[in-house]
Formats: sequence, structure tokens, C-alpha cells
Amino acid sequence: MVRLFSAIELPGEVRDELAQRLAGARATAPELTWAPPDRWHITLGFYGDREHADRRTAWFRGQAAGLRGFRIRLRASGRFPGVLWIGVNALDGEHAAALRGLAGALGEQTDELAFVPHVTVARWKRGRSGNEAAVRAAAALDGYRGRWWLTDEVVLFRSDLTPAGPVYDALDRVSLSSAPGKQR
Repeated sequence: MVRLFSAIELPGEVRDELAQRLAGARATAPELTWAPPDRWHITLGFYGDREHADRRTAWFRGQAAGLRGFRIRLRASGRFPGVLWIGVNALDGEHAAALRGLAGALGEQTDELAFVPHVTVARWKRGRSGNEAAVRAAAALDGYRGRWWLTDEVVLFRSDLTPAGPVYDALDRVSLSSAPGKQR
């Protein structure tokens, strides 16, 4: 058994733009554990280690087949307990519906409110000092708006935990059909 999750990868230019913006936030909160850019992604579903990769891969292909892409951008920041994140903003209602549809198909959510699209950029051990650093970092990211991009595929990843942190390997990729509408 392996740990598996599905996600949207960030295009290189989006990743570079976010890395530039995070430089200031990192300086305000060095006590946070900052995720390296090669681990940034938008998680759609986490499947844990409850089944074999080949079974989940077949399910993943079936669920993602025929789904549409959409235009999104990274925007703003927020916090969950122990996590600092950058949010995801859809171009309009139609694109937001496509994102929710993809997350619903791949994420196994039981409640529409359970899915908050985001990119985890830092973590901390729960407690007062980490939370204060996260507040400073979130303030440094206030107003962040990244460039728009068209999602064109979803990826099934294997996650191996190592002492240096998780290592992600793509097991499968499924192309999404053309997105509705035009870029603004």
C-alpha cells in the first residue's frame, strides 16, 4: 500500500511568481516550515494508504475522463490549524462549477463545503508562536493575485514520507478537455 492523492500542478510561471511573492512572507516568519516549490499543488483528493496504486489509478482515470478544464489563479492567503495556504480563485461561475465538479469527482467529498481549493505553502506545530508567525506571513501576502491559467490535466501522485519531507511521484496524468469561456 502507498499514500496517494490527486492534484492540479502549478505551471512553472505560476510557481515562479508565487515564489517571488513568498520571499517577503518568509522573511516575516522564518519560524514556519516553508514548503519548497516542487511540493506546491492544489489537492483534489487524498486517498491515504488504504488500497493498491493500480486500483486507484483505474478509478482515477475513469473519474477524470471527459471532465473539463477551467481558468484559475492563486489569490489571497489563509490559515487552517497548522497550515498557511494560498487560495484559488476561478475566473467566473462556470469555471468555479468546473473546479467543484472535478474536486467532487476526484475528492470523495461528502459535503460541498469540505473542499477549499488551496496551495499549502507553510506549516507549523500548533501553538501560539506558530500561529503568530502565520498571522504575520498571511499579512505579508495580503492582496496577492497571481496570473490566470488554464488547467489542462490532473495528476495522481504517490507520496513517500522521508526524514526530509514528503517526496511526490506522478503515477498517472489525465488531460482535461478545453475550458469554457475566454481568458479575461
